[in-house]
Amino acid sequence: MRQNRNEYIVLEKLGEKVKSLIEKDRSECQELVVQALVNYPHAPQPQNLLGILAEKQGDLALAMKHYRAAWSLSPNYRPSRKNIDRLVSLSSFQCYYYDQECCEMETQDSQGLFKRKIII
Repeated sequence: MRQNRNEYIVLEKLGEKVKSLIEKDRSECQELVVQALVNYPHAPQPQNLLGILAEKQGDLALAMKHYRAAWSLSPNYRPSRKNIDRLVSLSSFQCYYYDQECCEMETQDSQGLFKRKIII
């Protein structure tokens, strides 16, 4: 199911809000994301964000379930695919993909590996 533009904008802004709040108030993040899941059950963004929240709490199995649910809802939604790849690689560098903007902050090096752009 394809998202309309307004829904997409609302949910991408939710990702930004969760990103800014996650270290301060996870319970508020959880409430916001669960409400978005109720309002937009076919959108990948709430599932992806629930995956990040679960991973931050140390529940990697639940995180993977949410990332895969997001990916199955929209295989073209890059944040969920990148979170799956990151979790599977068991990288010690934890870089969460909250929204599409996070995916666009990467560059590919000469060996074909993706690196995060550092924006100061």
